[in-house]
Parts: sequence; C-alpha cells; structure tokens
Amino acid sequence: MAVHYRVCKNDEDFAAYTLFFIRHRKNFSRSFSLSDALMHTLETIGASHIILVLDQMDNTIAWMNYGYVTKDYEPHPDGEIAFVDSVIMTETHRGSRLFVKGFHYLVNHINEENRHVRTFQFYALADNTYLTKLYSKFADIIGQRDGYHGRENIFSADFPRLLRYLNRAQK
Repeated sequence: MAVHYRVCKNDEDFAAYTLFFIRHRKNFSRSFSLSDALMHTLETIGASHIILVLDQMDNTIAWMNYGYVTKDYEPHPDGEIAFVDSVIMTETHRGSRLFVKGFHYLVNHINEENRHVRTFQFYALADNTYLTKLYSKFADIIGQRDGYHGRENIFSADFPRLLRYLNRAQK
C-alpha cells in the first residue's frame, strides 16, 4: 500500500489529527472519553511534533507524535532524546508493513530535524506481551513506570545504531 507522510503545520493538519484521534481514541486508551480525547489533543498539539500517515486518497490512517527532551527530561528543541509519545494506526493496517515503513520514516525524519539526538525512547504497556516482544527487537527496557493506563515499560535505543539498523533493513 502506498502511503505518504505529512508533518502537521497548519490548522487543517491539526484538525485531521484531532478527528482521527477522536475516532480511534479507544486504540489509545480503552477508557478515553470524548472530552479526554479533546483535552489530550489540545495538550499534544502545543507540545509535540505530529506526523500524519495518509493513504492514496489522503485519508489519515495513522499518526505519530514525538518531542525532544534533555537528559533530565525537560522539553528542548535540540534535546538529545527523541521521545515518542504515541503512534496510532487503524486496525485494518496493523500487521502490514506500514509499521516498519512508518518507523523507518520517523527515525529518518528525526535525524534530519535534530542532529543532536542520541537516544530514542518510548513507553509501552508492560502487560502487552506482543508489543514487549516486538519492541525488544530494537530497544532495551530500562525501567518501568505507572502510566495513565497501567504499568508501562520504558524502552530506550541508541539512536545512531537504530538509524543504521533501519536504513540497512530497508535496502
């Protein structure tokens, strides 16, 4: 399936992100209400970088949001840690190569956008054995925390090594 990516920059992009999030909020959290989703999108738009994944008809089929932080986890545009807050994909596209293609795109985009990044991090629910197994292929669990939706593993990867690995795998 051919897809393209669009970095959210204008009101139209942010509206597409918000509508997709509202429609698919249960994929983010089973307990998210409409008001939870609206509050979350308002917070995310101001604090994160958001990339839409679009199909051939320009329908949003996924999004990725991330930000940059310092070693002390303070937000900073030149932060050395790229922290991925969340990625949501329609159920019909899961299991396709879309995850790998999108992950490759995201890591290369981050590399172009911020040359200071040394570490790639994200959280995932600790009780999701499928995701833990998948993510452990390219990142290490460096701790756990109590998140909004339960116990979460903290995953971390050396960014230059991850970039080389993904670029070799896509050849």
